[in-house]
Amino acid sequence: MAASIRRAVLKACSVPANVSILCREHQLTCSVRSLSASQRWMSRVSPICHQQDSMPEPTPLPVADTREATLNATLQHEDYFGVKDLANLRDLFNARVHLGHNSGLRHPSMSPYIFGSRQGCDMIDLDQTLPLLCQALNVTGHVVYRGGMLLFLSRQTQVLPWVERLAREVGEYSHCRPWRTGTFTNASSLFGTLPIYPELCIFLGTQDTVFETHRGVIEASKLLIPTVGVVDTNCDAEPITYPVPGNDDSPAALHFYMGLFRSVVLRAKARRKADGVE
Repeated sequence: MAASIRRAVLKACSVPANVSILCREHQLTCSVRSLSASQRWMSRVSPICHQQDSMPEPTPLPVADTREATLNATLQHEDYFGVKDLANLRDLFNARVHLGHNSGLRHPSMSPYIFGSRQGCDMIDLDQTLPLLCQALNVTGHVVYRGGMLLFLSRQTQVLPWVERLAREVGEYSHCRPWRTGTFTNASSLFGTLPIYPELCIFLGTQDTVFETHRGVIEASKLLIPTVGVVDTNCDAEPITYPVPGNDDSPAALHFYMGLFRSVVLRAKARRKADGVE
């Protein structure tokens, strides 16, 4: 009797085989689900962690933007090439820059720059000449600093070899021979090719003859080519972009002008090389 009761109790307490298998499958399924959920969570978080660990390096500015920034910075400088140290009023006076022509030859456009007359000759106001000269030198320096081409011009026979030598020394160009009409305005027909115009024309004398303006001045003004010109009291200063009132006949004055332009061009090219503006 007791043995039969014990067997009945054990049979009731035992778990069927299929139930145990289902339990094991349920545990395995739960573990797989938890693993896949953790993988999905890690896949969502890992890109963020990767971005936080490795931040992108800042991209450097292009070379063109750096060059443009350097060029713009020079324009903010009041005297980047030190042209104010090249000349003063005493230097202008000693070079006879103040001496003009006979008062009867005075051009109306030069009246604002005349201080007075002495023994029938006009005297140029050097207080106006000095800042205008510094402005012309500063413009020349900035044109050269940006790689622009200069053209020195004069029709005076006595300074012809000096102007050509000046252009060779600074690595620029000169034109001291008779001007052929249409050299600027009709260059493609005269020379059979597209012309390369200078960025700045520097006239050490703005007259072709005693009563005629240099044809290069007229053609440059028609094509809007900037010009720097030494204008005497008998010259027309209106077509010149940057006029410099001064004596254009005295050898001392002409040597003085050429020395200033030589210095500023060489300074500008040296600064261009030092700043790496190519």
